[in-house]
Amino acid sequence: MRHGTTVANMEGKLQGTLDYPLSEAGVKEATLLAHRLEKQPFSLFFSSDLLRARQTTHIIASYRKGPSPLFSSLLQEYNWGVIQGLARKEIAELYPQLLDRLQQDFYHAPIPGAEGLNNLFKRVKRFYSFLAGLERNSRLRHPVLIVSHGRLLQAFILYFLDYDQRKSWPFSLNPASLSILEGDFKTKRRLRLFNDTCHLIHN
Repeated sequence: MRHGTTVANMEGKLQGTLDYPLSEAGVKEATLLAHRLEKQPFSLFFSSDLLRARQTTHIIASYRKGPSPLFSSLLQEYNWGVIQGLARKEIAELYPQLLDRLQQDFYHAPIPGAEGLNNLFKRVKRFYSFLAGLERNSRLRHPVLIVSHGRLLQAFILYFLDYDQRKSWPFSLNPASLSILEGDFKTKRRLRLFNDTCHLIHN
């Protein structure tokens, strides 16, 4: 699941690895998400260690019994380099040529100081391999709960489904959305639920 809304989300800023807290709306979203997951058992609970994800995670954990959340830098958001913390208008003013490249191919345009997709997918692969190892050792009796960020979760889903990341990425994720992946980390890979926010209709 993706963390709840922040003020930076509402302002259209690329947050990246900068720490932004949840907004008031984001706290409400995380609470509604927590109620949805309250009775669902999980084998493990992982979260990004960035503030907005940690806050979402602590809210979810406060409504349930089960494994305590484990925080990992592997699940941090993509580092956007020089455009972190900037909205589109600011990028246009500071880096107009870069904005042109982003408008042509948002997912693959090179950005000065950014992490780069190769490094992003290295992180995804490390975490994926870790989970696959747990599955091989029969340590996952129930689903694994993961709280992270938009681009990281996009990359994880692409990797899980064996999608060619060099092509256009065909989806995005809303704040406080829930997606479900099923499979054995080998040949059986299925996207069961994607970007679901039905729990937010009570907000």
